[in-house]
Amino acid sequence: MRSRLNKMFIRLTYFTCILCIMGFISCINSVGVFAKDVQENEVSNEKYTLILEERDGIKEQINGEDIKLKYDADNSKGVSFDSSLLKSYIDKLSCFDTSKIVEPQNARLIYDNNNYVISKEVLGNKVNKDILYNSIVKAIENKETTIDLEAKNCYENPTRFETSPEIINARDTANKYLSSYITYKFAGLTWVLDGTTIKDWISLDANFQIVLDESKVKDYVDALANTYTTELGNNIAVSGGYDGNNHGWIIDSSQETSALIDNIKSGQTITKNPIYAQTSAASYFSNVGSTYVEIDMTKQHLWFYKDGYLVVEGDVVTGNVSNGNATPAGVYKLYSKLQDTVLRGEDYASPVSFWMPFNRNIGLHDANWRVEFGGEIYKTSGSHGCVNLPYDVAKTIYYNINVGTPVICYYS
Repeated sequence: MRSRLNKMFIRLTYFTCILCIMGFISCINSVGVFAKDVQENEVSNEKYTLILEERDGIKEQINGEDIKLKYDADNSKGVSFDSSLLKSYIDKLSCFDTSKIVEPQNARLIYDNNNYVISKEVLGNKVNKDILYNSIVKAIENKETTIDLEAKNCYENPTRFETSPEIINARDTANKYLSSYITYKFAGLTWVLDGTTIKDWISLDANFQIVLDESKVKDYVDALANTYTTELGNNIAVSGGYDGNNHGWIIDSSQETSALIDNIKSGQTITKNPIYAQTSAASYFSNVGSTYVEIDMTKQHLWFYKDGYLVVEGDVVTGNVSNGNATPAGVYKLYSKLQDTVLRGEDYASPVSFWMPFNRNIGLHDANWRVEFGGEIYKTSGSHGCVNLPYDVAKTIYYNINVGTPVICYYS
């Protein structure tokens, strides 16, 4: 009896173990089915959402249902979606709204308060659509729920920043040029060149190198050569003359331009005389400030100074503008003096008592055929180019002026 009970117990234990094993296998199969269901749910079009984290704290999202996202066991990536729908959805994202896009800008130099300063770069928010699309596809395939556009390098960024060595060097070079303070002293003038003028000569090339416009430096030197301070305290530009009689060309433009460029690039503070084309010119031109004849052809008025004292002044009549005989502006010097001579041209012969030529056949002389001087006579009834003077004015100048005296003619 005892033996039969033992056999029955063994059989019962065996079948119990078999049932447990079968139950365990069934449990495993059930868990596998459940895991598959969970995986499908994770990427199902009803529930999947991808958050796009953009600059300035902006967030946008893409929903699985919008792109027909689904679990696909036959797909090597495990999921499938409609790529055309995804691209269309991306096109409609706020970050691609043209009214909201801020273009990236490089750091740049700006002139502010007498100095060049660096204007910080602008990162902007412009997104590279191709990079974003590829990043979104990878995120979906990897079942990620967020994308940081910054971390994925989806933005188009500036190429130069305020910390870039090349822009810092450009700023420092430009400000070195602007620090120049160059004082010219000549012809009774004090002429100051500083950053307020130099700033207009500076530019930045494609390689962020500062360029000094040498043509503008030359223009400045030429202006020095052709400038004189008038009786009324104004600086006027003059030109003209011939055969060395033009004081406006005594500066050696080429050499002085080169010297001035070096002064500016060195950021110098100096007082200097310009480089003259001839050694005698410097001392000669410096006398313009004390002994000279000045003629304002707009105001039709003349002043004669000798050793700094006004000898005589008066109204004049200069060349007839209407028929092309306007007296040319320029700084000249008297090259002759004659009394009681006849001035001859193609259609005239005019006897004068005092003849003082300074520019070929143009000169100062009395004009006893005129009863009025000054005003606007010169515009329609002016001379053939000479400066007509009242008799007394011509006489006073003649007896007090020396050959070589500067004659400054200008239109104010």
